[in-house]
Amino acid sequence: MGKFPRIFGVLILLCLPQVALAEDVDLKRVSLTLSEDGRILLDADIRFDLNDTVSEALENGVPLTFETRVQMRRAEAWVWESDVVEHRLRTVLAYRPLSGMYELRNLSGSEQLSFATRDAALRTLGNIDGMPVVERSDLNLDEDYLVSVDVRLDIEALPLPMRPKAYLKRDWWLASEPWEWRLRP
Repeated sequence: MGKFPRIFGVLILLCLPQVALAEDVDLKRVSLTLSEDGRILLDADIRFDLNDTVSEALENGVPLTFETRVQMRRAEAWVWESDVVEHRLRTVLAYRPLSGMYELRNLSGSEQLSFATRDAALRTLGNIDGMPVVERSDLNLDEDYLVSVDVRLDIEALPLPMRPKAYLKRDWWLASEPWEWRLRP
């Protein structure tokens, strides 16, 4: 009896789809710059190409939450060491059928923008300009840091009845390849 739950759990894990890093989200350009006041800022150009399944859900009023994650760790950090920086920029893309408008809402602030076309909303969603990452004075200038940026559709933010299907269907696993590089501040 004790082996059955363990075998069943292994079979379920083997049946779940692997995260398919799709070309649906593509980091075209990512850069870090140092501002005059000593902050390190992120600029990025991200291209979104929604597949038919995700597009249909959006057109039927399902809000889509995209998460852009910026992570910075010491290059020589041990596995158990915490990140120097981890930011998550969460933005909701929604379609309002009654008005025929697309809406972008930043979950970390009160900013909300409306667009007449989906393409305009996706272009704005993919444009990150001057996002503060860390104060340069908070970093050790003699150390190297590993910086990673990636974007994904947050399945956990979908309406509850849609989540099981989204976990099992590859069309919902929209994610970019991580953009990684070494930085010496």
